[in-house]
Amino acid sequence: MNKELDRSLGISFSSDKIYFSELVSDAGIPVLDNLDSTGTSFNFDDDLSHYKSNQKILTNISGDIQNYLSKRNLNFKSVSAAIGTSQAFIITVPIDKSEGKHSINSKIYWELSNYFPDHYNDFIVNTYRLSSFMPSGDTDEFLIIGVLKSTLEFIKRVFKLCNIELLLVDIDHFAAENIFRKNYPGEIEDKNLLLVGLKSGRIDYGVISDKKYCFYTYSTYHSDTELNLSLIRKLNSLLGEKLSKLNIHNVVLYGEDIQTDTLEALKKIPGVKPVVMNPFENINSSALFLKDEALRKKSYLYAPSCGVAFRGLNGK
Repeated sequence: MNKELDRSLGISFSSDKIYFSELVSDAGIPVLDNLDSTGTSFNFDDDLSHYKSNQKILTNISGDIQNYLSKRNLNFKSVSAAIGTSQAFIITVPIDKSEGKHSINSKIYWELSNYFPDHYNDFIVNTYRLSSFMPSGDTDEFLIIGVLKSTLEFIKRVFKLCNIELLLVDIDHFAAENIFRKNYPGEIEDKNLLLVGLKSGRIDYGVISDKKYCFYTYSTYHSDTELNLSLIRKLNSLLGEKLSKLNIHNVVLYGEDIQTDTLEALKKIPGVKPVVMNPFENINSSALFLKDEALRKKSYLYAPSCGVAFRGLNGK
């Protein structure tokens, strides 16, 4: 009898869509087994924390997920989810290198209390020490990512209604970064690149320098006609000022708001080499995916869901 393969399902929520990516582990090698997406009657860019007790919305979303599970009729070792950066509070703060863990934690919550004086204790917070690419003296920069407990409760209740255990919840930009590292190892060794996520009304920017994460920021825009102009302005500003010492040329894109003329607009920036991410570049794929040319052309939509599926497959 053949041994059942370890299977991980990654689900990402973006705008009014749900994306599904299935990976299996075959002798320790990740293989893409299935992809799918579905539209919903709910916009996941809304503040999810407001809907954690809205039974109708919770039931509708869980029903969309259950429809996928019913079609697949499989047992999943793990199910993981990615939510948008708009659902998180993300800032970078300088902290004295001499400070200990307790002092750093106090500083972080002090920052949160400035932005959310009445609710700073309502956040689940993760911090990451950024790799410095500029002379920093006695300080390090920390990336602070805070998500409201009520937002996570919304996600947990959706999956509880599906009767499946949720292994982990990630932020879509960092899930996409995770799968990019897996698929493009040669692009991050001794190189600097900018990872750009184009979502409805929001653009996320992250810099990887010699395999280390060293910078994050975002910008917003208000209409589709504004997207390219907003993107070009922000990139010119970043590459010409904050990130000028890194001499970045490679700009990697993912996200569902990549317009047909976005790449052409980026190519007009001197020295910039834009590429749309394929989250399955170095992952073995099922025959179904390999034969579906239309699906392969849209593979960048699945970067976050594939990223959390890959994390789930590795149990972290």
